[in-house]
Amino acid sequence: MFKNKGFVYGLGIGLIAGAVMLQLMFKVDEMENRTIRQGGPVAVDQLQAEADKLNYKVVPKDQKTYSDKDIEAIRQKASEEERSKLAAQPVPQQVPPKTVSSVYITEQMNAYHVADMLLKANLIADSNGFVTALRDKKLTTRIRAGSYSFEGGASVDDIISRITIANP
Repeated sequence: MFKNKGFVYGLGIGLIAGAVMLQLMFKVDEMENRTIRQGGPVAVDQLQAEADKLNYKVVPKDQKTYSDKDIEAIRQKASEEERSKLAAQPVPQQVPPKTVSSVYITEQMNAYHVADMLLKANLIADSNGFVTALRDKKLTTRIRAGSYSFEGGASVDDIISRITIANP
């Protein structure tokens, strides 16, 4: 038959392979440019749908976009400004909490016992002055039994008015 049988086989296989490669190239080109060839301009909705498929976001040209570094720099600048504002503000004076002291006066207590108990509760500064104030107002025998709570800084007159019975 033919002398160059291998050459003819090689030529035939080469032509077939070339035709297949050419068809693949046309198909890839068609796939890449599919949206352009479909007809005219692409609608924003179509473009957004295609971008969503590829996990992209469509951003208008006039809108400014920020990278992660830009966002971090903006956050740091804002935090520094906030720190400087806080440093410039005066620190408010903390009001010490008012202490509440409770005492229980029994029926057997006299004015001296009550004065000692109030002195131990740090409600009065001088027990003798308290007894003297009771005696001046003639209330040493008018002390009521019961439980009483006083806020720190209560005056001697406030304490006397709460623990005694007023004169008729």
